[in-house]
Formats: sequence, C-alpha cells, structure tokens
Amino acid sequence: MARSHAAGSGRKKLILTLIAIVLVIVIAAVVIYFAALEVYDDLLGAILPDRNDGTDGTDGGDTGGTTPPVLTPGDGELQVHFMDVGQGDSILILFPDGKDMLIDCANYNDSSSIRTEIFDYMDDYVTDGQLDYLMLTHCDSDHVYFMDEVLEEYQVDNIFMPDVLAAPNGTSQTAQALRDGIAALDVEKLAMFDDEDVVTSQTYAEFFIAALTEPDCTVTLNVDPDEDTNSIVITDGEKLSDGTYDGATYMLTFYCPTAEYYAESDLSSAEEKNAISPIGVLEYNGFRIVLTGDSNEINEPAFVDRIDGALDCDVLKVGHHGSETSSTEEFLDAIDCEYAVISCNANGNTFSHPRQNTLDRFIARDMTIYRTDNNGNIVLTVGADGSHTFVTEKEADQAVNRDGWTDEEIAAKG
Repeated sequence: MARSHAAGSGRKKLILTLIAIVLVIVIAAVVIYFAALEVYDDLLGAILPDRNDGTDGTDGGDTGGTTPPVLTPGDGELQVHFMDVGQGDSILILFPDGKDMLIDCANYNDSSSIRTEIFDYMDDYVTDGQLDYLMLTHCDSDHVYFMDEVLEEYQVDNIFMPDVLAAPNGTSQTAQALRDGIAALDVEKLAMFDDEDVVTSQTYAEFFIAALTEPDCTVTLNVDPDEDTNSIVITDGEKLSDGTYDGATYMLTFYCPTAEYYAESDLSSAEEKNAISPIGVLEYNGFRIVLTGDSNEINEPAFVDRIDGALDCDVLKVGHHGSETSSTEEFLDAIDCEYAVISCNANGNTFSHPRQNTLDRFIARDMTIYRTDNNGNIVLTVGADGSHTFVTEKEADQAVNRDGWTDEEIAAKG
C-alpha cells in the first residue's frame, strides 16, 4: 500500500509538472507575440515552415505586392487632407515622419477663387516651401489644372506622372509656345516617355513642361513593368537587397498600369484615359486607405487580381467623383471599406456626379459617406494606436451625402 501511494503521488507530481511547463510555454508565447511579433513569427515559422506561403495574408517573400508586409508600429500621426476643390481632386498627405505628398490639384472650371483657397490651405500645412512627393494620377484637367502652379510655389523633390507625352494642339500663340517649350526639353527626359500615345490639352502641356524643368527633382513614371512589381512605394523603411523594407512604419504602395496596358491601350476614350490612374494603398498602424484617382471598371479588376482578390481596408477615396463606371461591386467587395470619401460638386458639373446607383453600392455595404461638396475639406487622422478621426469643415447628414443623380433626374435635365 505504501508503494502504491508513493506511485500515485509521483504521477500527480508529474502531471502538475507537465501542466506548469505548458503554462510557462503559453505565457511565454503570449509575451513574445505582443512584445515582439517578428520573433513570434520566426519561432512559429520554424515550427510550421510551410505556413508563410502567401496564402494566409502574410508576406510570403514575394516582393511583388500581392500581400502587404508587416509594418513596425509608428508613434506619430498620419493625416490625409481631402481638399475641397469643387469638381476635381486634390489630396494632401502628411506622413508621420514629417514628409508630405500632394496627389492631383485641380478644379474642373479652373476657378481662380478655388485656386487661391487651395494654396492658402496648403500653406498652413506645408510651411517649409517644399513637397517631398507630388503625383499626377492622369492627364484630365480636373486633376492637373493647378499642378504647374504647385511646382512654381513649392520645391518638389519627387514627381510621379503618367507615361504620356504632351502634344498641345491648336494654332494660338499659347499652343505654339508650349510646343516650343516641349521641343526644348532635355532629350534624355523626353526619352523616358516611350508610349506612342499623347494628350493634346494645354493644361497637361503646362504641367509637363513644369515637371521636366523642376530643379533638383526626380521624375518617375506611373508604370509597373508587370503585375508582380510595384514601381512606386513610399515608406520610411529602408529598402533591402531582397526588395523588402526594414523598419517601415507606414507604406503607400501604388498599383500602376503595366507597360502592357499602355502598349495595348490607345487612350482614345475617356475611360481609357481615366484607367491609367494608379490605385494606392496607404497603411499605417493597421489602418488602410485606398486612393484611386479616376480609376474605373477597366483598371479596378486588374487591381483586384493583383491583391489576390481581397485586402481588408478602411477608407476609400472614391474613384472618378462617384461616377457610375467606378467603384464596381467586385472592387468594393475586395477592399471591404467602412468609409467612402468623394471629391465632387454635384451642382457644379455636367457629368452628373455622383451617381445614385454608385452611392447605392456604398449604402448597401453600410459605408459612411463623406463628400467635399457637402462637408468641405475633410481631414482623416490616424493615431499611434491605430485609432482614426474624421474632421470636416462642414456638417452634413448621411441622408444628404447619400443623395446623388438618378437616371430620371439626368434625363429630365437633358
């Protein structure tokens, strides 16, 4: 009996010891997970070496951009200013490391009052007279009108622009002067534009000349060599030899039209011209913002394919001012955003933007809608803990923001 009692006691001690070891392992794993996520991933990867193949939403080592990398948490604020330019687009991004970026800057009617307002607004935030990054998404006047003046007002270090040559037409002295200005540009810079298509507007020509003559500036074309490569990535991380980024807290990855798309498209339609707009995904502290230019039903499906069908995001800058050819069902399902921001002027354009059937797609997904025509300037801030706030210049009920042009109203106005 004494031996049986001793054996039972030994088994209890062994069981308690095993339980203690398991608890220690669990506690250690939890600590490692929250204190050093990369260490946790390395340890788990050693145990389960096949888990990181890119199918579970983690970076599988492919530097092409189908899955976003894990970023280091940042301790500053990210601000995105969706500026009210009437019918047009202009977005000012203030990155948490102090750098800044302007994406498009124009008004459809080339309004002098809006031009003054927008530069006054920017001067409150860009106080050193310098912009780190400037991007023109495509060549339409409601995105490019003020861009040459931006280059006059600010020193710009990096310009991103379409692979489109400017070839202004017309017999006026202004048109001839612009053609002479393009002919006088640096031959090597002109040689960058290898697509045969051109845009003939004077507003694009003015920006084209200003961009290629901006001093101490690097010009990069909005072109990806293939669907597995992102040519434009803006981040505070250090790019390593394997194409990954070390120490990145934020990352803005652009999915640009590929060289193949440029070769196949002749830019003969408004839809094709809009579809060269890059789609950008800006991530900071687990919060993702999708930036679209005038993207539409042509390039949205290509973007969905490149992100492997799904990428959980939070805010969508709505493509093409809420037109009926943008924000397709497939695209909205892939990014799964909670908020939609529309840069538009429903009563100040002839295109009937935003369309009700487009707004209905946001409503069906219970997305909160902000609009520059109703809310004025819209500022999104993402904090160090991943929290976010929207501050608008004007208040507007969702009922107002959910009201767009119907087919019946369009037919009635002729």
